[in-house]
Amino acid sequence: MMLSTVHRRHEYIQKHSGCVTKFLPHFDGPFLVTKSHPKKSLYTLELPNEPDRFATFHASLLCPHVPNNNNNLYPLHQLAQPGPIITEDSAEEWLIDRIIDECTPGRGWQYLVHWQGWGSEEDRWLPG
Repeated sequence: MMLSTVHRRHEYIQKHSGCVTKFLPHFDGPFLVTKSHPKKSLYTLELPNEPDRFATFHASLLCPHVPNNNNNLYPLHQLAQPGPIITEDSAEEWLIDRIIDECTPGRGWQYLVHWQGWGSEEDRWLPG
């Protein structure tokens, strides 16, 4: 699902930055739906880069994500991303480019990891 940015414009704009809201993205995402409450039109999204944010939203703030199904028509919409490294014991390993941030939301440490060859939208908070 794609999440509307209509109520989050202040996060994108800083005072005296010269930005105009009509040029800002209208939706963020895509995000995975982890829980749904259709009687109340509420959906809980997986927000991996925002662990402190309340992740339940009304259906009016969401729209379906339509992936690029035809790479011949829109070749620039497909990102070239590296796959995992397969070890001798057939396990998958991914290369970490850098650790961006760290925090202790409870008892253990969590790290914001940037994967090598992937964009910032794929950064994830992982436990220590």
